Amino acid sequence: MAKKKKTGMLVENPGLTYLNTVPNVIQIRNNVPLPDPKHLVLSKYGFISTLQVGQSFEVDTHTHDFKPSSLAPAAYQIASTVRNTTNKRFKIACRTLEGTSTEPTRVGCWRIA
Repeated sequence: MAKKKKTGMLVENPGLTYLNTVPNVIQIRNNVPLPDPKHLVLSKYGFISTLQVGQSFEVDTHTHDFKPSSLAPAAYQIASTVRNTTNKRFKIACRTLEGTSTEPTRVGCWRIA
């Protein structure tokens, strides 16, 4: 086994082989201007950013185009983004209402601050 040599944050591994040629499906271009960033919709749960304190909603397995298992991660990410981009206090709480925490069938989401 080849011995790895640590250099700062990088690890040199003599056993690794790097591809030195560009694959023919990749086109390298020069002097292409970087487009301005567009305002992106965070997700289909973007409406969470409009909730007022005390408002809530639920998602279950019958809610069209929404999954109970995806609600909490999306809600917490949106709350974090709102806090970081607006310096506004924005807290969300999500709870599994039916099913298990790993396989929820109904999840609720509340704006608590």
